[in-house]
Amino acid sequence: MAINVTDHEVGLRFWSALTGYEVLDPFYWGRGWLAYLGTTEPRKHEIILIHTDQAPIQTTVPTHHDTNCVHIDITPTHGVDAAIPEILALGGTLKKAPSLYPRPTATCDEPPIIDWAVMQDPFGNEFCLVDTLTWEQMIAALEAAREGITDDRELRAAAGLTTLD
Repeated sequence: MAINVTDHEVGLRFWSALTGYEVLDPFYWGRGWLAYLGTTEPRKHEIILIHTDQAPIQTTVPTHHDTNCVHIDITPTHGVDAAIPEILALGGTLKKAPSLYPRPTATCDEPPIIDWAVMQDPFGNEFCLVDTLTWEQMIAALEAAREGITDDRELRAAAGLTTLD
């Protein structure tokens, strides 16, 4: 996976903290325009950060208002709501608040299957936080929708994913 960045230090700190991958030996970096994250035993890179200001190829970093054509889905360990403040503290931003998909108000006979939010790294690259709902959460959200609840936070609260306070 390759991610365009304009600052290796910021990109390495953000993506290492988010994924748990280690920063690999800078000796292997491509003349200052590539940086690698991955595992050391066995040595394997999983993420390549391309410094767009120094790369010999034409690459760009999206603005925070653009939409990426490709993005990464990450399943947070402790749920979407718990991951958001951690990512904000790392320098990321929230682009789309958490919601259920598909929205149970759109088709009341199809239960939602995921809780998700859209985030951006410090360079505007999008990624989604995606957490699969349990059967009980799906049914609770569907029943709330059938009772007339349409607000995302209220639907997520009915499923036990967030609180309303």
